Amino acid sequence: MLVGQAFRWVWAAAPLPFLLTLAAELAGAVALGVVLLSGKELAQRLTSDPAPTSLSGVLPVVIVLGASLFVASLAMVVDRDARYLLSELVAHHLQREVADIAGSVEYERYEDQEFHDLLDRAGNEGTQSSIQLVYDLLALVSSALASISLLMVLAAVVPTILPLLVLVGLPFVLAARTSARLAYNLSYELTPSDRLRFSLYEALVSKSEAKEIRVFALHQPLRDRWERLFADRARRLRTVAVRRALLNAGASLASSALVACLLLLIVGAAIDGRVAVGDSAIAIVALQQLAARIRGSSASAGSLREAALFLQDFEQFRALRQPTQEAGAGASLPPLRELHVEGVSFHYPGTDRTVLHGIDLTIGRNEIVALVGQSGSGKTTLAHLVAGLYRPSEGTVTWNGADIAAIPRPVYWRSLAVVNQDYVQYELTARENIAISDYGRFDDDAAVADAAKRAGVADVLERLPRGYDTMLSRSFDEGAALSQGEWQRVAVARALFRDAPLIILDEPAASLDAIAERELFDRLVELCANRSALLISHRFSTVRMAHRIYVLRDGRVAEHGTHAELMSRNGQYAEMFRIQAAGYLES
Repeated sequence: MLVGQAFRWVWAAAPLPFLLTLAAELAGAVALGVVLLSGKELAQRLTSDPAPTSLSGVLPVVIVLGASLFVASLAMVVDRDARYLLSELVAHHLQREVADIAGSVEYERYEDQEFHDLLDRAGNEGTQSSIQLVYDLLALVSSALASISLLMVLAAVVPTILPLLVLVGLPFVLAARTSARLAYNLSYELTPSDRLRFSLYEALVSKSEAKEIRVFALHQPLRDRWERLFADRARRLRTVAVRRALLNAGASLASSALVACLLLLIVGAAIDGRVAVGDSAIAIVALQQLAARIRGSSASAGSLREAALFLQDFEQFRALRQPTQEAGAGASLPPLRELHVEGVSFHYPGTDRTVLHGIDLTIGRNEIVALVGQSGSGKTTLAHLVAGLYRPSEGTVTWNGADIAAIPRPVYWRSLAVVNQDYVQYELTARENIAISDYGRFDDDAAVADAAKRAGVADVLERLPRGYDTMLSRSFDEGAALSQGEWQRVAVARALFRDAPLIILDEPAASLDAIAERELFDRLVELCANRSALLISHRFSTVRMAHRIYVLRDGRVAEHGTHAELMSRNGQYAEMFRIQAAGYLES
């Protein structure tokens, strides 16, 4: 079953290179059998009575032998190169599937460790296993085809030993199955630890962490932690390696003993005259070759089983695919009249702690609604619920009265534009970093330039070495690096480029200086013209222009209203506003 699954997987990824490798394996196997049979025929002619008196008597056999050796050599070269291509295509096929599946699942899955464990095994381990699967599968095919040729040779010389040949590979099959399970179990158990180890290594070598690591002298402690994780991995690997070595040593001993017995049978038959000396020599060579092939095929079968166990993880990961992500192609929502959050509570998957409690919030047409509150009060989580990234544990989010849970996510998301608090800095051109929010309009230079101008970053991008076609990373030739404030303006431009009726701005000025921040918020009404906006800010002075302000505290709406209304109530908003204002005036 595992072999059949492997065949189907490789065939789906790259059918033509797979056929080429199979043809090369078959040609090599046939050539091997012809080489041995030609050798047998040549030996018989040379030892016949009368013996040939000229080369013409053996020339045809020598020609067949030479041609077979050429075919075997050519098949080996073709097989090697085809395997390399095939392994790359299969690995890419798996990576493409993993990327598509990861892109289809609910965003909430990324809050779940089990999902990350499965993603690591299907993605990282699965990619390596898919390459190993190709080599093991083809090695198994090669050994099987070669073994058939060798069996035909032995059947023609000493057919009496054929039933006993089955026993030669049995010890290796049993050892390989156990070894595969030991290796898979270890990798399964080490998945969370390996993820942390890889993360620490990335921190040690990547640019994004380099400044902080140097200033805080973190290289040695992080390296020590990384070393401890690897030491634990190495210790457990050694334990498994010893157990696998003992298993394979026992299998080798049992198989070698069986081969020795078969060799004695062949030699005894030659001594008794039941088999010609030349035939017995060919039989001994064929038996040695067959034993080696059986050992190789058993090892490949065990390794194939190990790779297939990882592919089972991939099949489990594939089951997470959400087919609804492809639904609603080309559809769009009606213009927003009112987005209403009603009685929404939320807790993260796998936890019982509720982070939002019975939230009610309304965003009307062309309204700017602000969320304020202390860190950890639930502002970003609520924004993710409005954006359809999370589904409420209780309550509903509706668009013009329609529950967004019933709207295909791609359709809903086409009506949104977002500036996330952790906006992405794509290592792409400046143009792509803006137009990526609506990639179908990538060539609309005027719209790209207009979005950059409205976000206040046009002057910066136009001065780059290649203007909007400059790569925003110094790791590329003629690339350029932007400051965090400039990157944040690019993120705002990205959101403005998309002509969406609802824009969500989560701390859109966190990286801006005070003057740039003030300019951005002073122009926010203009920037959000003809669209509704949900604005999150920790600076109370910047949300005064909002039509309504919601104050969150401990996952609940503490109060809401206009700036003037909230100040007149002298509640939490007024208190925090005065505290922030006093902080600016004290100096």
